[in-house]
Amino acid sequence: WLPMGGGDTEVAQFCLYGRLSRVNGAKKCRVISQVMLCRSILRLLPVSSLAFTFHRRSRPPPLSVHKMQAEGMIKWAIIGLGDVVAVKSGPPFWKCEGSTLIGVMRRTPGGARRWIEENDSKLPAEVAGFDSIRSMMEDIGGDIDGVYIASPPGSHLDNVLEVVSCIDAGLTNNLKGIYIEKPCGRCAFETRSMAEELLQRNVTFFPAYVSRAHERTQVLRKLLLEDKVLGDKVLSVQYTQIGSSFARGLQGVGDAIPWRLNAEYSGGGLILDMGCHILDRIDYLFGPISVKHREVHRKGGSSNSVYPSVEDYVWMTGTIGECNWSSVDSYGATLECMWDFSPGNHDEKDELIITGESGSVRMAGMGAGLPIEVYDAEKKLIRTLEFENPEHSAQPLIQAVVNEMRNVDTTSDGSLVRSPAKSTNAVRTADVLDAILGDYYGGRFDEFWKRESSWPGLRLES
Repeated sequence: WLPMGGGDTEVAQFCLYGRLSRVNGAKKCRVISQVMLCRSILRLLPVSSLAFTFHRRSRPPPLSVHKMQAEGMIKWAIIGLGDVVAVKSGPPFWKCEGSTLIGVMRRTPGGARRWIEENDSKLPAEVAGFDSIRSMMEDIGGDIDGVYIASPPGSHLDNVLEVVSCIDAGLTNNLKGIYIEKPCGRCAFETRSMAEELLQRNVTFFPAYVSRAHERTQVLRKLLLEDKVLGDKVLSVQYTQIGSSFARGLQGVGDAIPWRLNAEYSGGGLILDMGCHILDRIDYLFGPISVKHREVHRKGGSSNSVYPSVEDYVWMTGTIGECNWSSVDSYGATLECMWDFSPGNHDEKDELIITGESGSVRMAGMGAGLPIEVYDAEKKLIRTLEFENPEHSAQPLIQAVVNEMRNVDTTSDGSLVRSPAKSTNAVRTADVLDAILGDYYGGRFDEFWKRESSWPGLRLES
């Protein structure tokens, strides 16, 4: 390495400082002082007298990891290190082209550093661990371009507000976007609050509605828009899900209720964790949902004293509204959805049926690699499309988010250049969930999770 002036001394400082990501306190201060002294000396010496090589950690990264040579690399920090980070959503932040991970945060003391040690062979060369958002931003906030909030929904708004306070304090000034795990907030009020706070600070809110970017969804859009497999108009959309095998983390500890079934952490039952994907995809493909009728029950609680208080059965009808983004004219189409997550010996089912003027489409609602079947007007199967299941189901969307943050115009791998998931659709889906569940909880405009004894739906089932 040959310094070519003041700018290159900054490279020297970066290389030295990059090794301090896990050093805290006085030791870091001493080394930073030495770095600043080196900068002064470098400026006084002639270029011909200098020839230094600075090394980061010697372990080579995995071949699948894109390192920081790429121009405009997006540097991410993750808040929350639960099961969704392990396979579905975590690895794409350092596997996507133009993206890398530089920091993780878990509130359990020492938890983030233990996570780094457990995943060391998979991670980029330098990832720092922190116990609080504030300490992370004080240390590496100036380098962070994006934040992924992967904690349970009950803490999403608080986490966003902590990040916002760090922006206002000048601890991070390069933040371009925040990627928030769905359903973003426990209710529409929280989701809308996050959107407004980030909009005021010119930070893009990317909701983790990953199915929008799946190949299967994009192919379906083409079938509807270009191939006209349903004709010129959609007449009805029906969805049925029975069973909860697609849900993660439903095993509590002892008598503890899993967080996904605890309204304080999740905002409701499994419709918040799983049904939100279906409602959002219907919004994406056809248009905004207007709820007309709904039935919400707690079917499984009568014989189980430890059974969660949240709903486990939801049925709703509605219509599709007018918009400028639908794949095919769907205005006025009828919608009927049913989710039954109650325990029992019933066969599991997951089926989305879209009916148009000249045919229909049938497919599983959940899962990125399951086939699409196209039928003609006589209900004869005329086409089946197969898809591969991505290793990390969130990677197509995260790649699109990274591409947008880098202002990429074209891609060689066929990935989307702009994220199809934005704050506006997150708010719309949250509004629909509130419209469906509002009667059960006696409204969702306050901290309803704190007044369980007042839930009308729970009293009706008791």
